[in-house]
Amino acid sequence: MRLVRKVRTLPALLLCVVVWVSPILTACGDGELFPSTVDPGPDYVVADVIFDDRYFYCHVEPVLFANSCGSGDPSKGDPAGGCHFNATAYRLTNYPTPHVSDSCNGGDVPTAPIPPEAEGNYRTSQVRMKIDPNVAPLLQRPTANQAHPRKIFDIGSMDADAIRKWASHYSQ
Repeated sequence: MRLVRKVRTLPALLLCVVVWVSPILTACGDGELFPSTVDPGPDYVVADVIFDDRYFYCHVEPVLFANSCGSGDPSKGDPAGGCHFNATAYRLTNYPTPHVSDSCNGGDVPTAPIPPEAEGNYRTSQVRMKIDPNVAPLLQRPTANQAHPRKIFDIGSMDADAIRKWASHYSQ
């Protein structure tokens, strides 16, 4: 008799599990009891595209260093503490020479290892670049087309061209 009672209660037990568990399982997802996504927070940035790091190291970073974008140029009125090495949110990091660009030999592919400082310069510059260089702060600010303490180079210069050309070197 007890065996029969256990067999009869097994379907009831399964029914109870389904009745109690299924609402929990269906409560998964955005706006539900158990969200399936995570809010990345207000400072989360997803790049529209990924700009070519090799082109950056061979052509763009040398422009930034040659124009003293990191250290600043006190003879042109830049602060004594430097510019993008320590005085702004757009941080560049100096690193010992030879710079990565020295291994490019005029091409687009560096042959030297990429130090962490150069990788940081790439990442922080990538965020300020756009496919349309006419709206890219990386080009518009040093040419004084957007707010910047001083004009670093002309919009028609070879330095501006290097940054402008980076806009066409990307992947999605």
